[in-house]
Amino acid sequence: MSQLFHRWKPLVERFPIGFAAVYFVISFSLQLAITLLGRRLGAILAAGFADLILQSLLALGVLNWLRWRRAAGFNSPTQWRDMFVLWLPLLLALFYLSPLAAIPVSSPRVLALAALYALLTGLNEEAGYRGVLLQALLPYGPRAAVILSAVFFGLGHLNNLLVFGSSALVFAQAIGTFLIGVGFAACRLRTNTLWPLILIHACFDLATDVTLFQSNVAGTHATTGAFSPGLIAAVLIIPGLLLATYGLLILRRFAPERATISPSAAR
Repeated sequence: MSQLFHRWKPLVERFPIGFAAVYFVISFSLQLAITLLGRRLGAILAAGFADLILQSLLALGVLNWLRWRRAAGFNSPTQWRDMFVLWLPLLLALFYLSPLAAIPVSSPRVLALAALYALLTGLNEEAGYRGVLLQALLPYGPRAAVILSAVFFGLGHLNNLLVFGSSALVFAQAIGTFLIGVGFAACRLRTNTLWPLILIHACFDLATDVTLFQSNVAGTHATTGAFSPGLIAAVLIIPGLLLATYGLLILRRFAPERATISPSAAR
């Protein structure tokens, strides 16, 4: 394992965008395969859980293999900094949680499953996009790394064409997630941690996940009409624009040398 690490680590550092593209293709292909299998077996939610678990293990495995785990944000509170910059993501988390007050939850089981799904989504996507990909792209500088990782984040949501089948809806979602990805990546660099972002990310998704699980329990399916492009624009693109603008602003006070990985932090 040590020989494999010393053989591949220089290539990863020499070709950051190539490594990022390969990692993204592997992750995206895995997600497509699991989603298609779930649709064929009629077990979409089970396939969703399987995908989230496998994607999380993939991201954490790559971070450990490259010895980026702590540098990428899976570290102790003693290494956190500038936590005040999270005020806007926290405020938006409350905005995304607010629909829960109007959703009649049929059972505690639905809420528990939705919460677990949201947490796994937060872990999967933060570890993959703001962990592996952002860390890999840092040689291009913090702003370029933030934008490129967000581009991958937006592209990663194109798999929802298999779920919704509506190109307008999915492309609107891809734009919104790109913008949110810019803000989240900037916050990760400023705070030097992923833990709060995983929880905030889960809060962003929880109300939607409760709706999806409610539909599944009731034996119905969420329709594209329930997630129209206009609604996606209201809940993703507009808050995303705000978060992306904020992210680029807080990067103005981020010293590029703070993004480099010291030997001690990389272990």
